[in-house]
Amino acid sequence: MNLFMSFLLLFLLYTDKLAALNFNTDVTVTWGQGHVVKSRNGEEMELKMDQYSGASAQTNAEFLFGRFDMHVKLNSPDSRGTITTFYLQSPNRDLGWDEADFEFIGGSSIADYKIHTNLITNGIGNREQQFRFPFDPTTNYHTYSFFWTPQQILWYVDGIPIRVYRKLNDSRILYPDKQPMKVYTSLWNNTDWIGEVNWKNAPFSAHYRSFYVNACVAWRDGSNVNSYCKLAPPFWFYIKLLPWERDMIIRMREQYMTYDYCTDKEKVTNVTSIECANNP
Repeated sequence: MNLFMSFLLLFLLYTDKLAALNFNTDVTVTWGQGHVVKSRNGEEMELKMDQYSGASAQTNAEFLFGRFDMHVKLNSPDSRGTITTFYLQSPNRDLGWDEADFEFIGGSSIADYKIHTNLITNGIGNREQQFRFPFDPTTNYHTYSFFWTPQQILWYVDGIPIRVYRKLNDSRILYPDKQPMKVYTSLWNNTDWIGEVNWKNAPFSAHYRSFYVNACVAWRDGSNVNSYCKLAPPFWFYIKLLPWERDMIIRMREQYMTYDYCTDKEKVTNVTSIECANNP
């Protein structure tokens, strides 16, 4: 059996174990209560934004490692100045928070829309990579995924890996494996970063559905963090970057990447150059 077929069998086995989360029972609105609409069965959620407020929601549970899939449909143009998000974040920022981001930046045309990714470890970020969309993200739902293990974090778009960040055997290279994270969604604007919003097109909407996870639920016992992974690690706990994934990441970078912190002279340091050299 070749490597691809072996991975396909593992992928099918893994995705078969994905569990659907319900937006009514498993997710709580954190701000913009009047700007969130959930379907009666809890399978869909809409976040809205106008001149008065955007909106945000988070999972009730915390997780330490796992796969997280969200189906998202973005604002229709012209939605410049808007930011739709799907991300993981440790809820206690006082501890020096960890975070992995998908931020979808709106534009005045589909060609201007961007997939913005970032990683924050112990409160240290500036690891942005940005991509053009290989499709129109406003007409249909598309699947965005994190696959977070003790060895690496992978970002996927419709099952295609676009980015990896790997844990290295170097104490200077921080990796998010100490703190559990919740899953967050939001719709907001940041004029300092991406420009003014055309409020004539408000209200804006971001649509979420088919929220699936296969992850280790975590909990805190004082200063200690426990998770079900410690009790019985699942097989994916040990999966590392596969050759075909690395090749696909390089291809996606070549075709769609518009910004990479690894080539930004203002952000490259000795430590940054090491982590960039080990992440395609």
